[in-house]
Amino acid sequence: MALFTVMLSLLFLPISVLAQNAPITQNNPKMATFQAVLQIDKPVQGQITGVSNGNGTGVNFNINFYAFPVEASAGPYKYHIHVNPVPSDGNCTGTGGHLTPYGRNDTPPCDASQPSTCQPGDLSGEHGSIELADQAKNFQVTYLDAYVSTDPNSPAFFGNRSIVVHAANGTRLNCGNFTQQQPSTNNNNATWTSCATPSGTATATGTATGTATGSKSAGPSIASSTGAAMALEVPQGVWLGSVGGLVLAAAVMVLG
Repeated sequence: MALFTVMLSLLFLPISVLAQNAPITQNNPKMATFQAVLQIDKPVQGQITGVSNGNGTGVNFNINFYAFPVEASAGPYKYHIHVNPVPSDGNCTGTGGHLTPYGRNDTPPCDASQPSTCQPGDLSGEHGSIELADQAKNFQVTYLDAYVSTDPNSPAFFGNRSIVVHAANGTRLNCGNFTQQQPSTNNNNATWTSCATPSGTATATGTATGTATGSKSAGPSIASSTGAAMALEVPQGVWLGSVGGLVLAAAVMVLG
């Protein structure tokens, strides 16, 4: 039995070694904006919009979901960024699994107190599930997410992916593709290339009365103004690189 336990541990060792914490995304293209609109012929309506944070670190999300199922057993609801866009037939199953470029599995569940250990696509795991006492209410929330990216070169880029809303039992209630909403430029003023617009997302219209609002920010404290520094989880190499750069600059000035 002991030998079996050891062999089982060795079997799963490569998986644990390959998985790593998600890094904070930086140098996101200035004002890059992506929005996903849920399909009009399925339960739950609304949209989610992500905009690059002002200093290029992380993404600001604004979410408005409404028209939830009346069945009390449907909630609490979860929502995630899935790796594939919605196929042309609108089937949410075709979106694949969560966006998890660093090897993190769906289990164990995300620990919101340690968001870097979660899947970048697990937005409700990091920032909270949708719990509505009255299904007639809207779910409206804004927060800064530090681990997804608007940079197409980043493994955590979500601009060509999809959002999926789940019932408590995991059923995929609705989904929609992220599409770019406006052109943008990156931090060195070069033109940023727009990603291709995936197909299969219908436009939702309508309004609902009653709101459940909130503003949250899970994870490390990140300054929102351009040029501000992060308070937590700055990789050591970045810090040392910055110090080295200052020392080199000082030496050049002295020698000059």
